Amino acid sequence: MSSGSFYILNETIKFDPIFHNQSRNPQADSALQLAVTLYILGQLGNSTIRFCEQLQIGEGTAYLYRHRVMTALLRLLPNYLIWPKPGSDDYRGMRREIEQDTQFPGCVGFLDGTDIGLLHAPSFHGETYMNRKKVYALNMQAVCDNNLRFTFVSAGYPASVGDPVSFGSTPLFTTPGAFFSKPDEYLLGDKIYRVTRRCITPYKEPLASQRQDGYRYYNWMHAHCRVKIEHAIGVLKNRFRSLKQLPIYIRKKEDHTKAVSWIMCCVMLHNFLNTEKEDSTIYQPNTIVPEDEIEVDEVDQDIGPEAERAAGNEWRDRMRIYLYHNRDD
Repeated sequence: MSSGSFYILNETIKFDPIFHNQSRNPQADSALQLAVTLYILGQLGNSTIRFCEQLQIGEGTAYLYRHRVMTALLRLLPNYLIWPKPGSDDYRGMRREIEQDTQFPGCVGFLDGTDIGLLHAPSFHGETYMNRKKVYALNMQAVCDNNLRFTFVSAGYPASVGDPVSFGSTPLFTTPGAFFSKPDEYLLGDKIYRVTRRCITPYKEPLASQRQDGYRYYNWMHAHCRVKIEHAIGVLKNRFRSLKQLPIYIRKKEDHTKAVSWIMCCVMLHNFLNTEKEDSTIYQPNTIVPEDEIEVDEVDQDIGPEAERAAGNEWRDRMRIYLYHNRDD
């Protein structure tokens, strides 16, 4: 974080009521509390004690600073973790920019899941937090746009719950009408997800390696575009290395909630930093893939899981043919 971004962030949160009380002993300056919190969020493992010795503050004081700052930052989360209103100018601009860059008509984001590691083994239903790599963690589902900015994040399931189940419980999956404006809009997701009209995945073997009719080319294009969500998650975890090993003891339900709040606080800061880097508006109109080249129905209906899968497969086949015939040889 640059000094300019730090100043802007501090100016944004310093008037939060949590930094003001009626005590005769005023709190430490919000800038100090923010700096301590950013250090804790950015460190791998539990190195807070050494940091407190350097600053000559108590460990309990550092945790209190972290609690106050994270509370203030989470109040700003709705201002930074934003899914544009379907049909709005921002939404159409996001779609235009993604379409121009990916050549996938109707794509409005990139989907993937990741595990947020835990430094300590949970004693609250601990076995459910263990993932397939024998590591205690929480599952996070994330969608980003073309600028590596997260537009949707859902965290809270323990890591033993797979990505398809975790994503299937999110509003993005259960109430797609609140997130998409047209029936032809979708996310690009990994092959572990179920293909639907709203989540287009790559082809699996044996079609994945078939050159004829563009199956292999489609999968290459899909992976080339979907890597953006991999980059966004990588940037998030390297900016806030605490997400690799959250130093939280999960002994009860409230501790689980604290871990989720920690994750969402880092997501908010990630989007804040991405926004600060941009000098112009987020989305700009661009020349895109002509929509009339792929016909779509204008009426979106709840058609059931099996019909959703069939419709997703059909839409994926049409995109494969379109991309293969319009490729640059």
